[in-house]
Amino acid sequence: MTDTGSEYGLLSTKNGVELQSFPVPAPAPNEVLIKNVAVASNPKDWKYPIWVADYAAIEGNDVAGYIESVGEGVTGFKKGDGVAAFSKMATKENKYGAYQEYTVAPSGTTFPLGPNTSFEDASTLPLAVMTAVIGLFVNLGLPQPPESGFAPARDDHAIIINGAATSVGAFAVQLAKRAGLYVIGVASSTSYARSMGADELVNYREENDLESALVNAAKSRKVSYAYDCVSENGSISLLSRVLSKTSANGKGKVTHILPLAEEEAKQIPNDIEPVGTWVRTAYGENSEFAAKYYRLLGRWLDEGSFKPNKVRVIPGGLAGVGGALKELQDGKVHGEKLVYRIAETPQIKERDGK
Repeated sequence: MTDTGSEYGLLSTKNGVELQSFPVPAPAPNEVLIKNVAVASNPKDWKYPIWVADYAAIEGNDVAGYIESVGEGVTGFKKGDGVAAFSKMATKENKYGAYQEYTVAPSGTTFPLGPNTSFEDASTLPLAVMTAVIGLFVNLGLPQPPESGFAPARDDHAIIINGAATSVGAFAVQLAKRAGLYVIGVASSTSYARSMGADELVNYREENDLESALVNAAKSRKVSYAYDCVSENGSISLLSRVLSKTSANGKGKVTHILPLAEEEAKQIPNDIEPVGTWVRTAYGENSEFAAKYYRLLGRWLDEGSFKPNKVRVIPGGLAGVGGALKELQDGKVHGEKLVYRIAETPQIKERDGK
């Protein structure tokens, strides 16, 4: 910890972000304290301060660094271990925020890093990859991949992944392929989505009738599942209509990552089941499932059989977060993850004499 028992952190409000000094947090039972090396942004990081009334907290949930200390009951981690973690979200408790020098995370959503994995790459995984895992294998109930290698290709299991070049989508494509599924991706960055493993791609910017284009992309395959990694502008109901035309019996299931509006819900065919995917269940009802997959994902990442998001390191550490979140808000970030090296924050460099 720092000599003063304090640290720098970035407070988020509806007016933006401000660097402040905070006490170094402490882990509770079954939690770990991580000294952050690299942290990454997600779209929720700009949305929460705007959407939630009187919001004032340290945002962010994707961290990678070294174990500083462990809480009571934690096994398998010790001071100095390299790890990445998904911290608790939507709590307004500053200790769980990523945009600071030290972050507290549940031990079950923390995973060890191998020698071939950089902190920058690792920081792209925690929130987005678990959103993909829970959506595919819990909410859609698709066959899970083997712990080593890839399942044989199964033509009887096909899935549409909308937003295949987003952080969640790129991970969902890879996981679906590991499980042997045929993947039809929807993206504007089709080359990136294809590099993740998508079999068929539809560029939504080039289609006047996206619904028909997706039905045609299915060809003779029966497609009963869709993962909507966008979940905006009517995309949930659009995918539902596609499934009603491409599934074997008109029945299907679509999972979405943003709440389904009441008016849009009325447009979904009766035999298509929409189900929301909420990543916070990784430290709730899906905690054992999540802990298993975080360990697997750390191993796959280190052995090179699973790809992180493409990293764009933002200069200036925490000083760059405000501008980067504005880029996310303005829709200017595609096919990459915005990552910050904490040690590059000017105030931290000055304090540490670097």
